[in-house]
Amino acid sequence: AVGRAHRAALRSVSVLITGWQAYESARSALEEVTFQRLTAIRESKRRQIEYYFEQVRSDAINRSGDPEVVAMAKSLIRRFSSLRDRDAMRALLLGSAAQHAPVPLTSAPAGNTLSGNTLSGNTLSGNTLSGNTLSGNYLRDIASADTLFLPYMRQRGYYDIFIVDALSGDIVYTVKREADFATSLRSGPYHRTNIAEVFRSAASARDRSFARFVDFQPYAPSADAPASFVASPVMDGSRAVAVLIFQMSIDDINAVMTEYGNWEREGLGESGETYIVGTDYRMRNDSRFFIEQPEEYTSMLRGLGTPDSVVRAIVTHHTSVLLQDVRTEATEAALRGQTDTRIVRDYRGMRVLSSFAPLHIAGLRWVLLSEIDEKEAFRSVYELREQLILSGLLILLLAVSLGFLISQTIARPIRTLTDAAEQFGRGALDRRAVVRSQDEIGILAETFNTMADKIRFHTSRLEDEIGERRRAEERLQRSQEQFRNLSRHLQSVREEERKGVAREIHDELGQRLTSLKLHLALLQEDVPSRNGGTHQRFSAMLDDIDETIQSVKRIISQLRPGLLDDLGLSAAIEWQTEEFQRHSGIRCTLSISPPELSLDADRATAVFRIFQETLTNVARHAGADAVRIELCEDADTVHLTIRDDGRGIRPEEIEHPASFGLVGIRERAQYFDGDVTITGEPGGGTTVSVHIPTAAQERRQ
Repeated sequence: AVGRAHRAALRSVSVLITGWQAYESARSALEEVTFQRLTAIRESKRRQIEYYFEQVRSDAINRSGDPEVVAMAKSLIRRFSSLRDRDAMRALLLGSAAQHAPVPLTSAPAGNTLSGNTLSGNTLSGNTLSGNTLSGNYLRDIASADTLFLPYMRQRGYYDIFIVDALSGDIVYTVKREADFATSLRSGPYHRTNIAEVFRSAASARDRSFARFVDFQPYAPSADAPASFVASPVMDGSRAVAVLIFQMSIDDINAVMTEYGNWEREGLGESGETYIVGTDYRMRNDSRFFIEQPEEYTSMLRGLGTPDSVVRAIVTHHTSVLLQDVRTEATEAALRGQTDTRIVRDYRGMRVLSSFAPLHIAGLRWVLLSEIDEKEAFRSVYELREQLILSGLLILLLAVSLGFLISQTIARPIRTLTDAAEQFGRGALDRRAVVRSQDEIGILAETFNTMADKIRFHTSRLEDEIGERRRAEERLQRSQEQFRNLSRHLQSVREEERKGVAREIHDELGQRLTSLKLHLALLQEDVPSRNGGTHQRFSAMLDDIDETIQSVKRIISQLRPGLLDDLGLSAAIEWQTEEFQRHSGIRCTLSISPPELSLDADRATAVFRIFQETLTNVARHAGADAVRIELCEDADTVHLTIRDDGRGIRPEEIEHPASFGLVGIRERAQYFDGDVTITGEPGGGTTVSVHIPTAAQERRQ
């Protein structure tokens, strides 16, 4: 039964693995095919756009070299230069353009007088065209130019055509006759625009085949719509007399990029698009999503945090050109000159398959991208994945059902065995499993019973050993406690004995020596002064008594410094430091803060003896030149730190069992719940840090 369940599980896993491999293979193949299709679309659009601009360039060069255009340009410039009232002429022509009517002409009599000009029913009253004020010849040239350029402009799809005086920069002719008409591109209100930039390049050219494009920018005379221009010089001999400028329409570029809105026929599905981006990371043709779903598009922009001013401008001008920001991984790579295919996030934040490449158009640094949403591109793969998941779930359900049926045949003995194991784990070491069969479960039950017998045997032995170790540890702990108490008792007894011996020496021997000195001094006075030798012996004896008294004082101080009992720990530490420095020759630096410490007599004695023992070790073993001592108190703890600059204690010396001085230091501190830290580095000196509480809890008896 177990074997059947195992085989069923393996088959289920195999099916799932095979399905997943099929999904990954299909996804990889579809990704490659989609990228190939996007690349083909990208290359097709790239060739169309590059061909379109090459045709525009050829149009500009051919028309600027047309003798009829050259003659027309020269005549327009000459007539415009002769005008005395250019403002009136500009108003007349702008008004005609605003009414969408041609300029009506009436034959002028001799003397160049033109009268009775009617603009679609509006009479220009009070204006008599006489002399050179409003030249009828200039108006006739304008009408002739309209006849020449208007059909051509409509046929080729240009937004407007300009003729500009190469010397003065005056726009002497424009088909649309918008606000830029009759202004100067050198000094007029639009001299800083992109049309002025392309004009200056063409005006300074000396090559008849020169033509230059300028990138799209908002152009005020065209209602701030995006405008791009191409200019070519109109040559008269070796110099340019005029500049012919075409204002390109964004509609033609949109038509090429969108195939007149037939994205699906182009193979871009429901979410694919091709678009152009300039160096400012802004679009050069309208977004498909703006064209198809403008409301959803603007909502999407607001959701991405696009400024309201940009969204309003897109809605107002009905275009995303120069307004939609496309700063993506793909555009950045393309503007670096790369040609590639990647899965990236587009300007909507959606994951797309992107194929991108730079465009090769003279004077323009643009890149072209073909993209389609990842969800749409992999829709069939996702459907396959869902089918695989559904199939896997069905197979899994079948396997679970089969496993449930099989488990019913083996569940009862397993539950019995599990219950026995659980009871055994809770401490019922006598619990055993019932062996009902000789199959795998029966073998497992027998194995469990054998293991339980061994565990019970070893547990019993382990409990005996643990009990014995616990008793031994308790005895050891009691012994250590007794040892510490004995050590403390011996230290207390020794301190009391030292105090008693010092007191007896001071009271008995000190007084007797003082009395002896007094009697000897009196006896010296009774000896006749003429006996000089005797007086010398008396003086020597008095000196010996003084030295003996000093020795007695030193012995008393070593046994129990009177300063410790009379003036406290700080004074005793200062005295001991001075004594150590005087006898050892080692320079000492002492710092005590605060001057008075709040320690009882026993703790003060312990700290003092630790200090004495540490200085003794420094003198014997350190080989130091200087010692720094710090004694301070903070909160409820007194800290004593002794640092020397000697050879440095080694770790094995710190833990050496024969280092009785260090053992004594630790025992004194531990008795008061304190601690001692000893550190050292070879050649770096040794530091002893002692920390003793000022109000330790009572030690357990």
